[in-house]
Amino acid sequence: MLTGPEMITVLVLLVSSILGAPRQVPTIHSSAAAQTTLFVDYQEGEKPKHILSPVSFSEDQKWQAYVEVDVRNDLGCLYTTRLWVVKANERKLIYLMPPKREAVGNGMEILGWARESRMVLAKTEEWQVGSDAPDTQQVIAIDVATGMVYAPNLELMLDQSKQKQCMFRVTGAGFTASRNVDILVRAQFSTFFNVDETEADVPLTKRCDKKEETWSFNYASGEIKQVTNSEPLLLYKKFVSNGDSH
Repeated sequence: MLTGPEMITVLVLLVSSILGAPRQVPTIHSSAAAQTTLFVDYQEGEKPKHILSPVSFSEDQKWQAYVEVDVRNDLGCLYTTRLWVVKANERKLIYLMPPKREAVGNGMEILGWARESRMVLAKTEEWQVGSDAPDTQQVIAIDVATGMVYAPNLELMLDQSKQKQCMFRVTGAGFTASRNVDILVRAQFSTFFNVDETEADVPLTKRCDKKEETWSFNYASGEIKQVTNSEPLLLYKKFVSNGDSH
């Protein structure tokens, strides 16, 4: 999957960062999603929570990965999300979303692996606890051997509609069949408006067409382009239970 020195320089992250803070669709979280590592529901006064994702295996079965989320009520709700990898019984931390003082919740979901590769793909999410403000999503690909993180700037998907009030929600992601790091992101686009407004409050010329688009982020060439929605999101997926969360 990695091609060596000819690959362009990419951002190496050990903590979560959101590039450009793209406008994204507000999400109403419910208790039905309370036991996923992408979103852990936590109310003031609750006991600390410790949630583990299922264990995800690479195609050659040499690598395992899982997400761990800890939430506690110290000076507000503090969320800490970690992505761990295991090989030959050796465990290491390869991605961290630390707690923030501004009562920001965070979480992560493993989507799968590139075929015949040590590259794992995950989706992250951050939200303001107790607020209707939009969530912020990110898709990241990580070389689990080196810790190199590839984080597409999802805001670039809005470049063609800068004159309109558009926002998006990631609905899927995967890889292409390319041997380079070529990430596909599929998203639903719609009109952005404030929580105290409706779409009718937005001028017609500023409204965004409701549509689904698929974008390719190629880290070997640096090319970013829209592709057809029929483009398959290639992933290897094998998950097994990871014990009890509490």
